Amino acid sequence: MKPVAGVLLLGMWGCYLGYLFFGFSPWPAATLAWCSAILLGPRLDKAARRQCAILYSAAFLLLIFGWFNGVAFSAKELFLPNIDMVALFTGVSTLNLVTAALGEKEESNWTGWKGLFSSLLGVSFLGAVINMSVLFVVGDKLAKNGTLERRQIIILNRIYCGAAYWSPFFIAMAVALTYAPGMQFSRILPFGLLAAFGAMLITTWDVWRGGIHSFEGYPLRLQTLRLPVLLSLAVLAGKWIWPTVTITGVIALMAPLISIALMPKRDMTSALKRQVTERFPSMGSQVVLFLGAGLLAAGIHGLTQIWSPEGLFVYIRHYGVLEASVVTLVILLIAYLGVHPIIMTSSLAPLLWHLHPDPSLLGMTFLFSWGLATGATPLSGANLALIACYRVKAWNMLIWNIGYAVKEWLWLTGLYALYIWCYL
Repeated sequence: MKPVAGVLLLGMWGCYLGYLFFGFSPWPAATLAWCSAILLGPRLDKAARRQCAILYSAAFLLLIFGWFNGVAFSAKELFLPNIDMVALFTGVSTLNLVTAALGEKEESNWTGWKGLFSSLLGVSFLGAVINMSVLFVVGDKLAKNGTLERRQIIILNRIYCGAAYWSPFFIAMAVALTYAPGMQFSRILPFGLLAAFGAMLITTWDVWRGGIHSFEGYPLRLQTLRLPVLLSLAVLAGKWIWPTVTITGVIALMAPLISIALMPKRDMTSALKRQVTERFPSMGSQVVLFLGAGLLAAGIHGLTQIWSPEGLFVYIRHYGVLEASVVTLVILLIAYLGVHPIIMTSSLAPLLWHLHPDPSLLGMTFLFSWGLATGATPLSGANLALIACYRVKAWNMLIWNIGYAVKEWLWLTGLYALYIWCYL
């Protein structure tokens, strides 16, 4: 069954690109993704099956509760979310064709402070361009027996998600521009970089407390940088050629093209066959988990139709430091329930427009809320990817990042005050 599931995922990837670039229906891609999940789900290891069982049980309970309370769920709302993530995973899994050929696994990682700083800078700046694929480029290089340890995990999830504070290539920036009309990127860029720097400082402290001398980080050598730099250039070129296509879609296309171009040409056919029949099916936990997360998001969205967050904001009369920090805290807390920041941003923005806030301050609030919520909560896309790929427990992810969430929220509150002092 696994080779069949691999072929289904290959077909899903092709159909999804057809949807993005040629306007085909997304349903063939969704159908193939769900069929592969049905085949792979029963073959997951015990821990992954338990995790997926909890996720799907919670999703179905919420959907049933919403349905009994008059919420109508469309097929699109239930089965199309996160298809883009499955296509992304399928695409970036081909990077293994290059990393294995380059012999990166045999090269030693950098340790101590050198490894820490190279990891922080590499994950932040490479992730700002190639987005979630940096998790797999760096994670696969550092993983031992398919797992990462705590210090490596917190760098990957916090620092990658922190790039959303300032990167124009994150969907967070497009969302902020949409829901904060008039936002000036040049104004918020210095504060976004300071926000990312705060995440680095807090994470550096946590890594140091866990033992800096034994820490293994990502080595920024020319050989290890070749793949991410080429992928970054390809993504930039793709966004220039297809500006309306999502960054996720561009990466899903470019990663396999770069991989095929760089992989050894000897035994190429057998390597590609193994990729489809072995490597693709090994993503079973990611596929099942992300499709289930889409169902959970639909259930929670239905819950928000029964209970609206409007009451939280009826007493706000002005938009300043306190209001921005409260909005960030609300988005963070609700993200712990699995509600993505994009849902909360679209829900809260109309409730704040009547206050006539400074557009850049409002946009900065949405960017900061996005970066903090996705980095600190275990149900964000990036953290679900780390949980599924590197066998991290969701509970551990939650515990490791609670202190970070509090400290970073205070840091962001200070940046709101600094912005108001500078401009308002």
